[in-house]
Amino acid sequence: MNDKARLESLADDILLTIRSRPGRVRTISSLVERFGVSEDDLSRALLYITQWGYRLKHGRNGVTYLDAPDLLTATEIGYQLKTKYLGRTIYAYNSVHSTNDIAARLAVEGAPEGTLVTSEIQTKGRGRLSRSWHSPPETGIYASIILRPGFASEQAPGLSIMTALALADTIEAYCPDQTKIKWPNDVLISGRKVAGILTELAAEGRRIEHVVIGVGINVNHQAEDFPSELRPTATSLRRATRRKQSRVELLQKFLVRLEKEYNGYKKRGLRTSRTRLRWYSSLMGHQVKLALGRRIIEGRVLDFDLDGSLILQTEQARVTLCSGEVTVVKE
Repeated sequence: MNDKARLESLADDILLTIRSRPGRVRTISSLVERFGVSEDDLSRALLYITQWGYRLKHGRNGVTYLDAPDLLTATEIGYQLKTKYLGRTIYAYNSVHSTNDIAARLAVEGAPEGTLVTSEIQTKGRGRLSRSWHSPPETGIYASIILRPGFASEQAPGLSIMTALALADTIEAYCPDQTKIKWPNDVLISGRKVAGILTELAAEGRRIEHVVIGVGINVNHQAEDFPSELRPTATSLRRATRRKQSRVELLQKFLVRLEKEYNGYKKRGLRTSRTRLRWYSSLMGHQVKLALGRRIIEGRVLDFDLDGSLILQTEQARVTLCSGEVTVVKE
């Protein structure tokens, strides 16, 4: 191990120790004794910690941990994360083209289920139908999760809905009675998009090899962070709550909810989740138009199937659709 790697490892260990009791003064002598290092090495390790963005107070009596940066690093996401397998392997980047692309490559290489890929910036982030996803730095959450459900591809459509439910539950805690799901993969606050989901899978025959679920969440965006064409239809958690939010805390809460939702979906599909889906849905009971390529289907939304498909009553018949671009028809 070279000197830089040794000091970074020491800094990690020191950070875990001093952040366990925020506000407590740790004397230099006690840290030197605890870690068996020289005062010079200790000082250099503490410098690494401050360079990573952590706030420390240095005084005569020693050093005091104050707080952490709101950065999506593996250290921060993993610290006190209350999941069993989601986010237990983390690849955190400063800038990538697309977290979904990296996660897909890692999945092919054998990355375990629950592997999480995050980035502060996406230069080529994308949503459904090859649309671009606006990803300004250090404001949102841009993340992808590898799942290996082991069931048939027929059950795959429900994974987007399952993720939307976990996202909606997470955001609802910040914005009570304002959160809705726009089928199949958008989450809204007061009618404006705050989060989107992109699900991509690889299958062998009918059996799913792996699934990559990408999520983009607008957390601390201000109006000027959105392109002018998105400002009327997009929002962020900060704009809705009128205060800055911790992205790390939000991501951790989402991972906990997603793990619970996913475990249930593997056992029961959406059987026990449809009541929540109906409640969150922005489409229930509405007359809608659904575009499937050049084909347009119009009907009233009656319900959701157990795999998350939309059940419509058209003039001719009742139809079930697992994908499409939906718009509400004004009545």
